[in-house]
Amino acid sequence: MKLKPDKLTHESIRPYGYIIDSKFIKDDGRGDKFGILLKERSGGWRIGYLILRKKRIARLENHPDSLETFEPVKGRAVIFLAANKDPEKIKAFFLDKPLVVKKGVWHDVACLSGRCEIKIFENIEVKTVYYVRQQS
Repeated sequence: MKLKPDKLTHESIRPYGYIIDSKFIKDDGRGDKFGILLKERSGGWRIGYLILRKKRIARLENHPDSLETFEPVKGRAVIFLAANKDPEKIKAFFLDKPLVVKKGVWHDVACLSGRCEIKIFENIEVKTVYYVRQQS
């Protein structure tokens, strides 16, 4: 069977699925934005999309009960990670490949370009704990 591929657009794919991008987020051009694209209650997960502009991190977060993916879509980002037992020992990595962060790992992301977009999968309900480094 020979088929001529159509252009993938929000309209053309609507009967079959969703394009994962920032179109569904109300973005006023300031700060970081996060939105939920889809929730699947029967499977217990959700897809999120992050528009990221911040250049520095002020705190770390972890999700004791949820894995989380960070899947770069646009821009250049860095992900900061630390083991659950030692949030002061932070490591930084270029976020240039999709990544699964384990449960309970401290993390945050920062943008190296003007704007970054990151797709996120996580549990449908996410408990979040925050850690703010002590200033010396």
